[in-house]
Amino acid sequence: MLVKEGKKKSLTFNEILEILPQRYPMLLIDRVIEINDKEAHVVKNVSGNDPFFLGHFPQQKIFPGVLITEAMAQASIVLLANSNENAQEELDELPLLYRTNIKFLDVVTPGDQLLIKIELQKKVKNSAIVEGKVYVKERLVSSGILSFTKKVFEG
Repeated sequence: MLVKEGKKKSLTFNEILEILPQRYPMLLIDRVIEINDKEAHVVKNVSGNDPFFLGHFPQQKIFPGVLITEAMAQASIVLLANSNENAQEELDELPLLYRTNIKFLDVVTPGDQLLIKIELQKKVKNSAIVEGKVYVKERLVSSGILSFTKKVFEG
């Protein structure tokens, strides 16, 4: 379900599943609490039961930075789908993340709730640039720029 008519302000987990192809354990967003054409605010609950904690610093469980980046990318795809005039027809052509410049400012551990804020910076026909910021409570834990494309690279 895309947010077009009336610009719905949030999306449930099941509505996210209609947009993203990822499934457990790679689906890394739980709820869209606010969305419009330019911004999305998304929640990811970090659970100690997540499978990657078995091998990622098992004595001091730390949520992997690459998964924070993936959560930002998934939130961005939901935003891009919402801001796309032809999104319903183009769900088969989800944008691919092709460049990032992400900074990790603090660790994320089980029990934390990530608030992921994505803001569309630029969008052209086959690509987009977004800025992402990830917070735990009011503490900024990660931020950066993500670039997406629908173009398939050859070679």
